[in-house]
Amino acid sequence: MKSYPVEFRQKILDCYYNEPTSQRQLAKRFRVALSFVQKLLKQSRETGDIRPKTHRCGRHLKLTPEQMLSLGELIEENKDATLAELSELFRERTGIVLSVATVGRIAERLRMTREKKTLHPPEKDTERVQKLRQEYWNKIRDVDEKNLISLDEAGSNLAMDRTHARSLKGTRAHGTRPLKKGQNVSMIAAITKKEVLATAKFLGAVTGIVFEAFIIQKLVPKLWEGAVITIDNCKIHFSEEVNKAVEEKKAKLIYLPPYSPDFAPIENFWSKIKSILRKLKPRTYRELDQALEEAFKQVSEEDLRNWFAHCCYCTSSI
Repeated sequence: MKSYPVEFRQKILDCYYNEPTSQRQLAKRFRVALSFVQKLLKQSRETGDIRPKTHRCGRHLKLTPEQMLSLGELIEENKDATLAELSELFRERTGIVLSVATVGRIAERLRMTREKKTLHPPEKDTERVQKLRQEYWNKIRDVDEKNLISLDEAGSNLAMDRTHARSLKGTRAHGTRPLKKGQNVSMIAAITKKEVLATAKFLGAVTGIVFEAFIIQKLVPKLWEGAVITIDNCKIHFSEEVNKAVEEKKAKLIYLPPYSPDFAPIENFWSKIKSILRKLKPRTYRELDQALEEAFKQVSEEDLRNWFAHCCYCTSSI
């Protein structure tokens, strides 16, 4: 029966009981189906309630709370399993056959949705690496966040473009991108909670010599007493010349533990820079150079503050 308002239903009943009219005439008068009038009268006689009935689609799911809990545990144990695989695993565990659609509905009811994995190397979970991560925080704990400098390099090319686009549901989102990326353009940057301290960009890969040149020529002149540079433990970052130049400024280098990009605010910096490059789509080295300059300018102090806070270096926004 169509869900007409209660007031409309009552008006039909009033006409039926107070006027000399037939059910067919009522249906024609109110422009509804004859079957609706018949069902409304029957519902009124049998229940005295003329409100629309609510219907549930499909059969009632006959799973006990224990079985629902068991399915939830199964999903937790097999997070990347398909719905079909979960259905089979549940059948093996309980003997109950659930359709793929039912498993999907239960997963939604349990608030377990399908998301893209955030992956990390298994070595990160080893006791050795966890110990090194703890030792790093012991070193950095008493450093004033205003003295922290996060430094790293990244790469770009002439074929950067956004990877997602909108299209009509069920159709592919098409786009174009150059097949030839050109020679890689490397970027190095050092940031603090307040500013982008130093940047450099050049063709080719970052070598130990290039890294030394950046530190000594670009960064060291801007260092201050008590400054602490945090940097990953890549081989090219270990240099006696770099250490000597930094120490002369009464600053120091602290190397990040292995598998710990989550301790580096500069990773978030590069994420924003690359996002801007994908938007601007530079296709020549001149355009790429201009795009990088524009991207560096778009990094705000609020961005920097939030990135350091995200990596647990800041306890306040002041």
